[in-house]
Amino acid sequence: MNNYQEIPKDSSHRLINHGPVVWVSTRDNKGAYDIAPIAWGCPVRKDPPKLAVVVGNRHKTHENIKATGEFIVCVPHATQIELVKKTGSKSGMDLNKFEAFGIRAFQGKKVDALIPEGCIGYLECRVYSSVEVEKVEMFIGEVLSANVNPEAYSGRLLTEKEEGKTLHHLGERIFAVPSDAVLEAKSS
Repeated sequence: MNNYQEIPKDSSHRLINHGPVVWVSTRDNKGAYDIAPIAWGCPVRKDPPKLAVVVGNRHKTHENIKATGEFIVCVPHATQIELVKKTGSKSGMDLNKFEAFGIRAFQGKKVDALIPEGCIGYLECRVYSSVEVEKVEMFIGEVLSANVNPEAYSGRLLTEKEEGKTLHHLGERIFAVPSDAVLEAKSS
């Protein structure tokens, strides 16, 4: 059967962009911290570990990464949905989101940025390279340190457990959370 419906090209990203939303936590060169939810992030290389995040070039997060060359990718827990929306609704150019939203956080060990309490895990990164495409920049980060809640991870993210529930942005104010089902492909 071929019952496919064409969708607008400017919505095409919503078909493939439902990986976990991450927070990118940064600091500017004056020591002010910022955090922003980013839906466009992915692993780039396993060994040595590298990942990519795409950030709009008019955002405070972009400015901070360019200034310091470092950032922390934090994986919010599904229960942090309202905080994810709040941190994405205001610009770090206008306010300190950690103070304005009462985000309890702790300091990274390798990168001078803050990590929100309650997130599933975090990856401290140094910029390895970047690519500008029109109004965005893709930063490739070299992972310096990776940390996770041990209740949410055992060789893989345990999305079937409450502790491993990530947020997946589907567009607008709509998010999905992994189900309790885990499927395993049968070998042939």
